Amino acid sequence: MNNFLRALAPMVVLSWAVWSGPAQAQTAGKPITLIVPTSSATAADITSRMIQPILQQRFGSPVIVENRTGASGAIGMAAVVRAAPDGNTVLMSPSTMAMINLLQKDLNWNPGDFQPVARMASLYYAVVVTPSLPVNNINELIALAKSKPGQLNFSTPGVGTPHHLVTELFKQVTGVNVAHIPYKTSAGAVTDLVGGQVQFAFQAVHSVMPLVKAGKLRIIATVTDARTPWTQEIPTLKESGIDGVTINSWIGAFLPKAASKEAVDRYARELNSVLNQREIKEELLKNGIVVNFGGPDEMAALLKRDMALWKRVVEDGRIQLDAAS
Repeated sequence: MNNFLRALAPMVVLSWAVWSGPAQAQTAGKPITLIVPTSSATAADITSRMIQPILQQRFGSPVIVENRTGASGAIGMAAVVRAAPDGNTVLMSPSTMAMINLLQKDLNWNPGDFQPVARMASLYYAVVVTPSLPVNNINELIALAKSKPGQLNFSTPGVGTPHHLVTELFKQVTGVNVAHIPYKTSAGAVTDLVGGQVQFAFQAVHSVMPLVKAGKLRIIATVTDARTPWTQEIPTLKESGIDGVTINSWIGAFLPKAASKEAVDRYARELNSVLNQREIKEELLKNGIVVNFGGPDEMAALLKRDMALWKRVVEDGRIQLDAAS
């Protein structure tokens, strides 16, 4: 990424020359903090660090990327809720925002305490099986699971993670009875999938592609509206006749609720311009991140839709954070 950013420098200077006039209207030199509630090298972190130098030039202010991790993202999100609504603290959140208050009942805030700014990008999930499982497509997996109720296992990075909730949605839609094996990390969940200790999982496409190419895992369907750039030959669940399990994990930008409309519009405009630069889109795609920009209204509608969906999934599945499965 460092070589990419150095190569980007001339474009940054040009961008600043073009935008320096309107850019002065908001921050007046005060540092801007992009709070990422996940660890380094996650999609939200990669996206934030990719766009940080260009935003810094356009706003004429220092832009800092700060990872505030813990409590499944709740610590970082709470920091933005408490921040001054001056437009200088921005949350760069994964779609776990739509799930977190459904599972952590002791939070003193909710997603309504943020001002949606933009949907920036999407991550795509796939159904992945261990190579020894005798299925070639999703319908064969469903048939096998129904012939052996409770005998097939799926792995996730933990109870209440997106991987868990999307699999629970799959269970509810298809009526399969499969057992949840939660791990503490994605690495553990994938390692035992490769080893055959568990039979299948819902995982981010880009994260498992190296193992798929090496023959250590197989993708049998994607959980997307359309086939992904990495899996053009693999059908989606919808193409396979399974409706209602089309989920695109997203990365969104948010400000504190009391932030001005001017600040919201300004960030939306800048993010749209930066993210849709060809070099940025291509570099993010290499990391499995697909630029999919939408403005404040689109982000608000998506958050509302996802919160309603995951509320139903959590309630119907009786999912609790202290559950064992």
